[in-house]
Formats: sequence, structure tokens, C-alpha cells
Amino acid sequence: MVNFSEKKEFLGKNLRDFKKRFAIRLRDEYKLSYDEVEDLLKKTEKTLKKRDILIPISIFQNKELSAFETICKYLKEELNFSYHKIAFILNRDDRTIWASYNEALQKRKERLLVKKSEISIPHSILKERKLSVLESLVSYLKNNYDLRFSEIATLLNKDERNIWTVYHRAKKKNE
Repeated sequence: MVNFSEKKEFLGKNLRDFKKRFAIRLRDEYKLSYDEVEDLLKKTEKTLKKRDILIPISIFQNKELSAFETICKYLKEELNFSYHKIAFILNRDDRTIWASYNEALQKRKERLLVKKSEISIPHSILKERKLSVLESLVSYLKNNYDLRFSEIATLLNKDERNIWTVYHRAKKKNE
């Protein structure tokens, strides 16, 4: 039986091979230069990134749930995604999503309060496993919106000192 990390490594290796073969075929079949192929692949990647699922910042206005549980609950209840689809878009195992969602249900039975807001979090920042979900959220808000720690703390319903700590821990990990 293949475990999850071996499967991810296998898929990653196959994806890189596919990209390489695809680039060669584009060059050969359409007589494109290396730079033209690179440019085309970059544009395609940008287009795919634009298809981010946006998570409204308002869902974090609860004291009971962790950031990850809140996101799982939002994707499951508001967007009606399956556990598998949530696991795929967040780069997690299906069982992790199931466990987090069920834990969230134990803590909070009612639905999340979803309000329209100017700030939304793209799901793609949560795919990177180098940082925790909260570290990813705080880093994104600080770096992209240039918010103060107190503002981030208010948005995420957390203590300002914890936000400072989380941000600096994420910054260290990224060095």
C-alpha cells in the first residue's frame, strides 16, 4: 500500500515530467522558441491562480474554532464541497479534513457568519505546508494588506500578542 507522502512525491515527479514533455512538444509542433514556451506556461499558471477560491475574512469572527476548523466548516457548509475536494484544494489528507470538520461541529453547531468584506483569503496560500494555517493567514494579511498586528488580531478574533508571535515565527520559517 502506498502512503500519502509517497503518492504526493510520485504525482509531483509525474507532473514535472509531463510539463517537460509538454514544453518540448509545444516547441517542436508549433515551432516556438524556449522563451515563448516559458511565457505561455507562466501565463497559463497565472490564469489558474486566478481561479482561487476566496475565503471571506468575516468567517473568523468566532471564538470556538481554530483557523483550520473555521476554513473546513466554511468550505463544507457554505460551498458544499466534499471532504475530498477540500483536502485537494488545501493540500491535506481527506481524513484530516473529516476530523477537523467534525471537531468544528462539536464546538459550534450553528453555521458561520459570512459577511461581505473587502478582504478575502485565496485558498492557494493555504496549500503550502511549510507554514501552519494561522501563520499563512497572518503572513498574507501582513504582507499583502500591510495591516497592523492589532488589525489582524481583530479580523481573526485572536490576541494581538499571539498574532505578533505567529507572524515572527512564520518569518523565521521563510528565511
